[in-house]
Amino acid sequence: MVIVAVLIISYAIARSMAYAKGPKIDLTAPTNGAVISSPTVDIVGMIERAHNLTINGGAVSIDEQGNFKQTLVVFPGINKLTLRATDQFDRNTETDIVIVGANN
Repeated sequence: MVIVAVLIISYAIARSMAYAKGPKIDLTAPTNGAVISSPTVDIVGMIERAHNLTINGGAVSIDEQGNFKQTLVVFPGINKLTLRATDQFDRNTETDIVIVGANN
């Protein structure tokens, strides 16, 4: 009986630790510093332990697994993007990247 209780408590603690870490952003594309020659770019990645994502303050749709893909206009020169994920406890994390728009 004690072993079962220890297993249940251990499982609950392990599952809770992920939420204690707060949200996480994994950006797949583009890479920081990428030179983009097209007028648009797809921002692709995944968020974990979050229910809201914005890029430069604009809402981004995410699927049930946390995947996202957002197409943005690329302006000539330096384009700074700030991705911000927020969890259910209003904790957030930000990832900044810079892409360079090639003069068309």
